[in-house]
Amino acid sequence: MEGIEACRLIMFLHLKGYSAQKIHDEMKAVYDNDYLSYDTVVRWKRNFQSGHMSLADEPRTRRLSLTDSAATVKKVGNLILEVRLVTIHVIMYENGLSYGSVWKIIHDELYMSKVSARWVPRLLTPL
Repeated sequence: MEGIEACRLIMFLHLKGYSAQKIHDEMKAVYDNDYLSYDTVVRWKRNFQSGHMSLADEPRTRRLSLTDSAATVKKVGNLILEVRLVTIHVIMYENGLSYGSVWKIIHDELYMSKVSARWVPRLLTPL
C-alpha cells in the first residue's frame, strides 16, 4: 500500500467518524500484511483532527552544508598547504567541522589524498 493511498483512506474513514482502532482494524482486514502500524494511523488521525487536511508534504528548509562554503574550503586548503603533515583531526578542531565534512572537502573539493603521511593532489599535473 502506497503512503498517499493509506493517508487518503485514513482521512476518508476519519471523516466518517471511525476511531483510530477501527481504522487500523479495517486496514488490517482489507490489506492483509500490507498495512500501516497502529501508531502511524493514530498519528495521521491526530493530524486530521487538528485541521491539517493536506496530504502533500510541507516544504522543508535545507540546512546549509559548511562544505558548500568557498571560504571553508579555502581555509582547509591553506592549512594543508602550510602543514602537509596535518591530520583530519587537527583540521576538524581548527575549523570546527565534523570528520565527514573535512574528509569531503579534502577528497571531493580539493582532490587530495594522503600519501606517505602528506596530503598531495590526486592528479600531479596542474588542472
